[in-house]
Amino acid sequence: MLAFSGCAGKRPAPARTPDTGLPAPEIVGTPGDSDTTHDSRMAASHNLTTQGYRLLQKNDYDGAIRVLEQAVGVNPGNGPGYFYLAQAWLEKENFQLATRFNQLALMYLRTHPTWSQRARAQKEKIQNKKNNTSGS
Repeated sequence: MLAFSGCAGKRPAPARTPDTGLPAPEIVGTPGDSDTTHDSRMAASHNLTTQGYRLLQKNDYDGAIRVLEQAVGVNPGNGPGYFYLAQAWLEKENFQLATRFNQLALMYLRTHPTWSQRARAQKEKIQNKKNNTSGS
């Protein structure tokens, strides 16, 4: 008879990504989503968002912007996509576009406490960086 280890049912730890300070992408539905919303559009948008996230990690801001714009084009309710777009524009020091995409992230992520908190922190970061740059 075989004895089963308590470890057999445990999942392996997820692969760690470099710490860029950015949260990993996840599918986040918008208020009023039904089960039918989780379709190929959402999956395609999530895949594009993940690609954009990886490009941000590599400091390829232009590439990230191109991919993330596709992601939110496929699923306009993609809050994390707007969050990452705001981050890319912040890194390029285009505070107007960073602010606009952050506003969209805040709107679409308002019912998701963790993401909403991240978007509010990002808003402060945009404002602080804008103030520090304009004061130079």
